[in-house]
Amino acid sequence: MAFDSTVFIFIFLPISLILYYVTPAKFKNLTLVFESLAFYAWGEPVHTAVLAGAIIWNYAGALAVAGKHKKSRRTFALAVAGGDVLLLAVCKYARDVLGMAGNGLAESRWFLVPVGVSFFMLQSIGYIIDVYRGEVRPKKNIIDAAVLIAMFPKVTAGPLVSCGDFEKQIAKRKFSWGRFSEGVLFFIRGMSKKVILGNMLWRVFQTIQLFPPSQMSAASAWLGCLAFSMQMYFSFGGYCDMALGLGKMFGFELPDNVDHPFMSVGIMDFWGRWMSTLWKWFCSYVYLPLCKGNPGGSMGFFSLLATWVLIGIWHGFGTSSVVWGIYFAVLLFLEGFVLGESLAKIPKIIRWFFTMLLLMVGWAFFFNASAGKAFSYLGLMAGIGGNGFVDSKAVSIVTGYGMLWAAAFVFSLPLAHRTYEWLLRGGTRWKVVLNCAAYISLFLLSVAGIIAGSGHELFYFRF
Repeated sequence: MAFDSTVFIFIFLPISLILYYVTPAKFKNLTLVFESLAFYAWGEPVHTAVLAGAIIWNYAGALAVAGKHKKSRRTFALAVAGGDVLLLAVCKYARDVLGMAGNGLAESRWFLVPVGVSFFMLQSIGYIIDVYRGEVRPKKNIIDAAVLIAMFPKVTAGPLVSCGDFEKQIAKRKFSWGRFSEGVLFFIRGMSKKVILGNMLWRVFQTIQLFPPSQMSAASAWLGCLAFSMQMYFSFGGYCDMALGLGKMFGFELPDNVDHPFMSVGIMDFWGRWMSTLWKWFCSYVYLPLCKGNPGGSMGFFSLLATWVLIGIWHGFGTSSVVWGIYFAVLLFLEGFVLGESLAKIPKIIRWFFTMLLLMVGWAFFFNASAGKAFSYLGLMAGIGGNGFVDSKAVSIVTGYGMLWAAAFVFSLPLAHRTYEWLLRGGTRWKVVLNCAAYISLFLLSVAGIIAGSGHELFYFRF
């Protein structure tokens, strides 16, 4: 079930909120777990067994790891490598391997990738590692472990939460109308990003991808890359806003996962703004342990390289994902350890320009199925093998979607939201009325877009 669906908005969410708030405080976590399993089971009931299995395995694994503590690494290795990593690999890559072998079972529903499996398995692995390190205590109540792993606002597309910070909210949280209403506004704002702008930009990208390579100009190729990157921001960023809003409605504070990535003035700055909880997870559990606290030098580079290859494979089973990971590892190492402080002397506008340029190259590997196709697409962006540098199709994409490009540009910047907040600051009656009218309009426009069937599957649902 997706957040931007009429079933979720008008049936599942209202019923869940009512049941949650009429439940006595000591049973609220239990209610939330049942609601989360029902949410996950809606789309593919068979895969709910994977989620339930992950909860049970990691609940028991954390207790076993804590019991042995650091006297035995076998229990820890079994819990993580023998359970979580193996399950993640089978769920994500069995279908691809069978497909490459020409086995017809690849199309069976049993081998479809469970939605969000990469997110809730990383959450599970992080929990086991934190218990092994002695940073958190294992959950004695399986319901608490289930909330950590499977709470429905974050189970399908994140964000990943810190076990140490989140366990306090699992144990105790307070209701307030202020937080609840803030959650509603976050949800509506995120839904409008996803449905109004994200879905329309996706159609622009799909239109450009239908151009035969021989008839695609360099300008069209760049516009396709730009449309993809912006729809990723509005679709995934909007979905993250909806998750944050839902968390607030249920009394939780989830971490911000996307923070205006088009304002980045460096590759590290970008990964602090885009899927920031994913990079923090890999940094904490892979990169820093590999480099043993010494990020510089050859050991630091190979640790960074191994980490980003894993991040690439986490995104997909293909050569383009591996090359994408290597690409960002090299860029991050050059930025952090080769160029270093010399970059700070360059004006921000220049750093921003080259950051965006490098990111556009990275997106080409992200939306192409193989490295070969990605390099071919980069060739088109360079004006090689296509229809010159600018053609009538590129001009029509710019002019025909002019209002969309303008809106996407404006709302990708923090200035738009800050200006809106500044205009409505003060709480006078007319400002309250205007604010309500604006959000009601966004809600109705979003619902109209959902009913019209203009949506597309969130890209990260494949993970």
